[in-house]
Amino acid sequence: MRTGKLPEHTFKRSVINPIQYRNKEVTFRAAVGHDGAVIGRMVTSIATTAFCYTGNELYALDNAVNNIIAAGGKPFGISVAVLLPEHSEEAVLRGITGRICKKAAEYEIEVLAGHTELVPSVTSPTVTITAYGNVLWENQHKKVSEDLDIVMTKWNGLYGGAILATLKEEELTTRYPQSYIRQAASYMQYTSLMPELRVIEKIVTENADFILAAHDVSNGGVFGALWQLLSACNTGGEFDIRKIAVKQEIIEICEYFDINPYMMNGQGSLLLVTDKGKELVQQMRQAGIFADIIGKTTKNMDRKVFVGEEERFLVPPKGDALNAVFYGQPVPV
Repeated sequence: MRTGKLPEHTFKRSVINPIQYRNKEVTFRAAVGHDGAVIGRMVTSIATTAFCYTGNELYALDNAVNNIIAAGGKPFGISVAVLLPEHSEEAVLRGITGRICKKAAEYEIEVLAGHTELVPSVTSPTVTITAYGNVLWENQHKKVSEDLDIVMTKWNGLYGGAILATLKEEELTTRYPQSYIRQAASYMQYTSLMPELRVIEKIVTENADFILAAHDVSNGGVFGALWQLLSACNTGGEFDIRKIAVKQEIIEICEYFDINPYMMNGQGSLLLVTDKGKELVQQMRQAGIFADIIGKTTKNMDRKVFVGEEERFLVPPKGDALNAVFYGQPVPV
């Protein structure tokens, strides 16, 4: 198997199909397009630094918390497992836990529990974070029908563009000004969905049926997230690529590495299915969060992206474009 996220058919065959017991208390469970689980009135999700390219534990924190939000929850706590190489210095552990605790406090999330161990087989620190939340609203994938709006928040490829600008700064500055690359690196500040959560909390308090379904954008980019969202909803969709906002710095960084920004890790963006797209966009923008309607659901199962007059079809995610840069894997197409 290739490095990165599992292909959908492998995930179904080797992860979902072997599950034998189903607890009746679980109302939102493991499936394509479901990155969190709902048990009663609690939501839970898990993420690890294995998904990122720096060992940055804050990526895992944001990823786990974002999954809670996309599953319809408001996060309240996390548990943290840290595996370190043998003979690691205490300062390494203290730095990891310090950064996690500081960011969790900013989010008003408590660190509830954890596990730390030095392991001979581990070559670099690995952090796994499990997040917990209370249900705010119910994902209603089965109620999604044709002609509903699909709204996307923020900009495409935020995490991917920022991490390339950070780790490949020296190479990129052979073509672009250093200030330009550092601007791209600064987009790491937008990789949390906590700002969206504040808007969603206000919306669903007033109208519980305002949002029908959601999915966060992360590994596999916006194209991968759209595929998974529509799979969870068992519907098709049509999208205008001109409506998927992307920063110019990220476009040019992707052109430099010859990768597709729409298939690159976009942690920090959220996809929402609603019949009130204009109102949702307006409320997000009033809160200072860029958002736009990028497409609609369709009755048939086709998943089309329009690039000007050209019509293309979405396909199941084939990994992340970043893997082509960091691991030399073929570029997803």
